Amino acid sequence: MQNLHPVRSYERQIVDDLRELIRIPSVEDAPAADAPFGEHAARALGFVLERGAALGFSIRNVDNYAGHVQYGQTGPLIGVLVHLDVVPAGDGWKHEPFGAEFEDGCVYGRGASDNKGPAIAALYCLKAFADRVPEPRVRIRVIFGTNEESGMECMKHYFAVEELPEIGFSPDAAYPLYNREKGIFDAHLRARRSGTQLVTAVSGGEALNMVANSATAGVVAAFADAARGVVERYRTAGAVEPRVRIEENGDELGLTAAGVSAHGGSPAGGVSAIAHLVHVLAEVARVAESAAANDPRAPVEPQLLALGDLIGFETRGESLGIACRDEESGDLSVNWGKLIVDQTHIEAALNIRYPVTADYARIVSVLKSRLADLGFELEVRNHLAPLFIPEDSPLIVKLLRAYARVTGSEAKPQSMAGGTYARMLKNRGVAFGAGFADEDTRAHKPDEFIRIESLMRHAEISTEALFELAGEPGSPTPSPQSRA
Repeated sequence: MQNLHPVRSYERQIVDDLRELIRIPSVEDAPAADAPFGEHAARALGFVLERGAALGFSIRNVDNYAGHVQYGQTGPLIGVLVHLDVVPAGDGWKHEPFGAEFEDGCVYGRGASDNKGPAIAALYCLKAFADRVPEPRVRIRVIFGTNEESGMECMKHYFAVEELPEIGFSPDAAYPLYNREKGIFDAHLRARRSGTQLVTAVSGGEALNMVANSATAGVVAAFADAARGVVERYRTAGAVEPRVRIEENGDELGLTAAGVSAHGGSPAGGVSAIAHLVHVLAEVARVAESAAANDPRAPVEPQLLALGDLIGFETRGESLGIACRDEESGDLSVNWGKLIVDQTHIEAALNIRYPVTADYARIVSVLKSRLADLGFELEVRNHLAPLFIPEDSPLIVKLLRAYARVTGSEAKPQSMAGGTYARMLKNRGVAFGAGFADEDTRAHKPDEFIRIESLMRHAEISTEALFELAGEPGSPTPSPQSRA
């Protein structure tokens, strides 16, 4: 009979709890009483803390920003940082986004892999550790946040109250391990509209760390015929711009662009609806520039069309003047996450991720100068400094040893464009798991899922990591060959 890792005995509970957690649509919402990121985020936090208490652990809720489940009362503090919030569902799902459907060994739903599956697994990894170590020499906390996807204010608040772990990891990426995370900040651009108006309004994107999968614009009547002609020309030519379609609504003409969502840390992996929409609008302006309704003394939407030139389809910041790279972590990336145009102003928001050795101050300075020339004000929000821990550090050696014990494979640390809670540990922690390189779980995309066998393999590795970091003997029964 095959020997099973002790955490495998909790598989049924893990699946049941995960499905229940997915059914809580914990997308950030308007603050409510005692719910800084919305009622659903607070519900998700309450759910996991109740589960932790039921498993016999002590719990703490820090103002519904974040909370922890703890085992052990004395000794060094080890942290496992996970998050319960999710990005908006978006369009294009075959499965109900918050239905937690189970099919062919997989659970589908927004947050299944990012990060609710690993969050629930962390509870039962702690339980498997506690089963083996009745008198721990350390304290282990699974720390649950509710605002990872849009700023990590949850952890900033939590660590203003609670102590920083001496060592830890965040299972919010992929195996084997990431000891380098790019710096991240959000750039909010705002300008007053000027010139001849081409659009009545524009709305695009749902979250800054998602490639926009939809964008809409209302076209001013004087430009309606030009817009129809441009869209038809692209359609008959078979060009990529058929992603933009016309919607007639009485006297109003609308344009709707369809993109492909992807994680904002890898914008080249998606298709930006905003970029496609602005590209078509720029072509409409060019075609109609000699029309009688277009005052030649007033350029058409100069700020909006300038954004198309400066950002457009680019994802590395070349035209913005901020493109850079390093050997440690690769290229800077720019995701055009949101665009809003109302009667008086244009507002755009970018999610920018820069290499670990890049000069953050210089990037912001160049960006501010380039945008000021076009009449845009720049506001930087949610800056997260890079993470970089040498691969010979004890933390990395121990975590990779746990990985090798379960998988039978040796591995090297890697670099990532995403941002995890690991950077909140101030170079005391790294991203470790929970995904595997050969599986795309469609995080931040329609039909996100997690394969239960993969989640349980992660749970084995994560449990072994707790033994390693706590200085305890590992499980006697991991058997990588039997589960390969």
